[in-house]
Amino acid sequence: MARRKENRNIKFELVETDEPIKKPAIKGKNDLAKTKKLSQYKQDKPIQLELFELLLPSEKPYSNTIELYDFIPKYHWGKVERVNGTFLKSLDREFECRGKKYNVTVQPASLKDKNGEEKYYYPSKREELVEDALRKFAVEGQGLFLDDAAGVTFTLHQLQQELMNNGHSYSKDQIKDALLVCAKTNITVTSDDGNTVLVSGLFETLGLQTREDWESKGQKSKAFVRFNPLVTQSIKARKFRMFNYETSMGYKNVVARQLHKRMCHNYIQASITTPYSIKLTTIIRDFGLTAYERLSHNLRDIEVALEEMRDKHVILNYKVDKTLDAEQRNKMIEAKITITPHPKFVAEIMQGNRKESNINEFPMNGESLLK
Repeated sequence: MARRKENRNIKFELVETDEPIKKPAIKGKNDLAKTKKLSQYKQDKPIQLELFELLLPSEKPYSNTIELYDFIPKYHWGKVERVNGTFLKSLDREFECRGKKYNVTVQPASLKDKNGEEKYYYPSKREELVEDALRKFAVEGQGLFLDDAAGVTFTLHQLQQELMNNGHSYSKDQIKDALLVCAKTNITVTSDDGNTVLVSGLFETLGLQTREDWESKGQKSKAFVRFNPLVTQSIKARKFRMFNYETSMGYKNVVARQLHKRMCHNYIQASITTPYSIKLTTIIRDFGLTAYERLSHNLRDIEVALEEMRDKHVILNYKVDKTLDAEQRNKMIEAKITITPHPKFVAEIMQGNRKESNINEFPMNGESLLK
């Protein structure tokens, strides 16, 4: 992962109209930023982006997970507690990726409603689904590099239809809000030794249609997103893995979706004879879950997710080994979950391994943050 001592402060722009707008600045400045239209970006499709694409008929159900970025606990699940009904505190969380410890601070997005009243929002299930759908567009050929940052073009109508086809019905206004939350939410990722890995929005840039665009082109009017810088770095470094997008989008349980992605990315040796093990406390920490006073309640929720994964033929079965408090024998302090994968899932992992092997046959040029 990043081995840089200097801070990597990565700014983002938010584009809604052709007029200059205030740019949410990482360092607290309120200077005006001149907007940039899609046509004003240098547009390119490098070989790394072509390798990221999944265009074969057999690859239609799939998309790609992203190294590190997809495993940052940046979403909030469940109810929120606003200060004065408006403000939200930043989320401070710890997590691990490939044995390395990190900290992330999630600064919620500020949006104004139709009455001009400001309210803060955490990225949540809706934002995760929207971002996954946009990345699906990228692997299907709509991706491009905009000023050397990985991005995608789309229409709000197209995004709405994609979400609806996968069981998630949102109005265009709700989708627009989700895009704005992703653009206005700042995350700061710091390694355990104190070095800053990333400061950025979930989206580096968001370009939405102007009123004039909509009136002239209607639902064909294009929007665009430049993804988080870690997505760009992952694509350049080829640090991504196939996962079953259709299965993932079909989950009702957020834990099932998070665990599915994690297993697809890390469990490359999947087989019925090589089970996958994970601790209850690891799931709570790395998925950004709330730890209940009684961990047995967390385990109950996770077992619901595991049952849904079994119903979708991702796992064959699972076993839970509980660790009880030595002094309070009825109190659980940890649990080890051992998962036997379904043969269908094993076949998908093997397909992903072949795809990764083919991608890595191409020569690697340039350096990456993902080491």
